[in-house]
Parts: sequence; C-alpha cells; structure tokens
Amino acid sequence: MPKKAKFALTKKKRMKKIFTLLLLIPFLGVLAQPTCGYDHNFIVTHPRGGVWPDSAVNFVSGTVGVPYTQNITVVVPKDTNATIFGNTQTFHFTHIDLQTNITTPVNYGLPPGLSLAGTPANFQFPGNDSSCMIIYGTPTTAGSYSLSFTLKAYVQEFPGVPVSTQVIKYYIINIAPATGIATNANVSFAVMQNIPNPVKDNTNIKFTSPSDGKAKLTMFNVAGQKIAEREMSTVRGDNSFDFDASQLENGVYLYTVEMNQQKQCRRMVVAR
Repeated sequence: MPKKAKFALTKKKRMKKIFTLLLLIPFLGVLAQPTCGYDHNFIVTHPRGGVWPDSAVNFVSGTVGVPYTQNITVVVPKDTNATIFGNTQTFHFTHIDLQTNITTPVNYGLPPGLSLAGTPANFQFPGNDSSCMIIYGTPTTAGSYSLSFTLKAYVQEFPGVPVSTQVIKYYIINIAPATGIATNANVSFAVMQNIPNPVKDNTNIKFTSPSDGKAKLTMFNVAGQKIAEREMSTVRGDNSFDFDASQLENGVYLYTVEMNQQKQCRRMVVAR
C-alpha cells in the first residue's frame, strides 16, 4: 500500500507540471518577441513628426541564416494645419494607424523569415508621442525586397474617420546569400551596417558585389558635407572597407557605397 500511494503522488506532481507548462506557452511566445528601440536623437530633432530611418538611410541589409534586427522610430506630432475652403484650421492627431489585416496577416513585403513588432503592439501610434517598431528574425532567402506600409491618420476633430492615407514604398531590405554559397548563385549589390556601431576608432563596412569592379565609399557629416572618400577594387561576392574614424568628432555621419551606378546609404555613429 505505501508504494501505491507514493506512485499516485508522483503522478499527481507530474500532471501539475504539465498543466503549468501549458499555461506558460502563450507567455513564452510573447517573451520571444523582441522589444523595439528608440532613436532618441531623432525624437529630439524632429518634434514635428517623421519616421527614422528615412528614405536616404533606409534599412540595414542582412544575410541568409544570420539574425536580423532593424529598429524604427515613429514620431507623431501634436497637431497640423490644413487649408479647407480658403480657411486654415488646426487639427489635433489622436493616432496614426499602420494598417494590418487580422484575418489574413500581411507581411509588408518583408523578406521570408522576418517579422514586424511594435510598441504599441496594435501599431496605433498616438499623437504628440513617440513610438517604435522592430523588424526581426533570421532571413531565409536572398534578394532585394521592397516594403509597403499603409498609414492612416486620425484627428480629434473627425473622430473615427481617417483624414489621410499614405502608402510608403521607399524602404528596401537587401538580403545577401549565406557565406559559402555556390559561386554560380545570384549575388546582388547590398551594403551592410558598419561594425562596430557606434564607433570609437576603426570600423568595418561590408558589402556584396555582383561582379568584379570598382567601389567607392563616401562619408558625409549631418550637414551633407563630404568629409572622406575611399575607392577599392572589388571581387564578386563579399567585400569590405576598413574605415578609420579616430579623427572624427562624436556625432552622426552618413556613408554611401557606390558601384556600377548603384548606391546605398547607411548611418554611422561616433561615440567615445
């Protein structure tokens, strides 16, 4: 009898553990979703609203099989002025809504393997506030992917009715093939984010080239002034510039890599 009672107790404990794990499954899925980050410099310098990165900087590139993240900062202003029938009126934003389809979830044209999350999670970005999104995951297929985001603006003066709709189609994510892929595979031009970033002294800027040739790296300050330029011979596949930033002052810089009439821009931060 004692042995039988002990077996029953053990079985009860086992069932309790299984029940506890079942309760945790939904929360584990939430925990696996990363939290987006804000670009505080953009928030301070753009109180009248906007999205960062902008069309010039665009999104960072990725590589098949390598984890990818891209943070996006969204600043919605408090109000805006519009002229209606010759009269200028002030409209106060309640929120800007990134359109989604709950029944058939859209992927915004993201590369396979990547997803989008946001704060707030429903992608309704409140007026007079800053929000953020993050593209994350591990890319599975190489290529150049054009994204599409539909934003609808709502104001206090017309509750529940969108006063404008904007479709943003200028963002691109380039995904390079995995390292060691066969030499006859398609390789597209793609510029990666410099590593490390922020930079103290030296940084490495990788890019992929579809052919042998020449590439040019150009560095600009935030005022758009060219401060450095480098050229190199490329080989088909992976290439990189080593850049010495030790003489640059702390701050934000933009760099472009150009070859065969193709150009991509990225942002670099110097911080010591």
